[in-house]
Amino acid sequence: MTQTQQEMQRVTDPAVARALRQNHPFLTQFLAPRSPSEVAVRLGMAANLAHHHARKLADLGLLVEAGREGGKVFYQLAAREFHVPSELLPPGDSEGNGTADLRDLSEAFLQAYERSWDLMHEGEVDVYGFGDRERPARPQPLPAMPAAEAFPTHLDRLTLRLTPERYQQLAHAISALLDEAFAEGVREGGQPCTVALLAFQGVPGADAGSFQGIARNTNSFLGAPPA
Repeated sequence: MTQTQQEMQRVTDPAVARALRQNHPFLTQFLAPRSPSEVAVRLGMAANLAHHHARKLADLGLLVEAGREGGKVFYQLAAREFHVPSELLPPGDSEGNGTADLRDLSEAFLQAYERSWDLMHEGEVDVYGFGDRERPARPQPLPAMPAAEAFPTHLDRLTLRLTPERYQQLAHAISALLDEAFAEGVREGGQPCTVALLAFQGVPGADAGSFQGIARNTNSFLGAPPA
C-alpha cells in the first residue's frame, strides 16, 4: 500500500537505528521514489541484493512503498529526518554513537589515503612541526606541485593548550565552514566527498598532562591551489 513520506520520524528500536547507520549510503538513493533495480544500476550491485535490502529496510519502516508500475515496486525514504535517541545506541554498542562513526571514518579515509598514496608525487614528505610560546611552530605548507587527482586526501592536525572558551571558538569557527558548504546544497557534476571535523580534549597516543607547546601534523595530497 502506498504511503506518504513524513518530515520526521522518531526511531525507538535499536535494530532500526543500527540499520539506519549501516545502510545510510543505500538509503540516500531513495530520496525520491525509485525501484531497487534502478538503485542496483546506480550503485553497481546485483539487482537481487538491492531488492533484498529494500524489502528489509521497508520491513523496518525506513522505506515505504511509493507506488507500483509494470510490476515494479518503487520505494521512498519513510521520512526526511530520522531522530535516534542517544541512549538507544550507547558508545559501547558496535554501532553505537561515536564507535561506528569513527570506525566508518577511519576505514573510508584509509581507502582514500591509499588511493592518493599510489598517485603521490615522488619526493613528497610528511612534516611534523613543534613549537612553544617563544618560538611557535611554522605553518605547514601544502605540496608545491598540483594535486595528482581531482579529490586528494587531506589531513591537518593541531594539538595545543587552549582555554575552554578558545577551544569552543575554534570548533565553532571550523564548523561554520561546513555550515556554509551545507547551505550551498548539491552541486551538479560533483563527486561524493566527506569533510570531517574532529575536536576533543586530550593528545592522541600520549599523556595529556605531559604535553607542552604546540604540535602540528599535515598529511595532505592537496598540492598547490588550482590556478
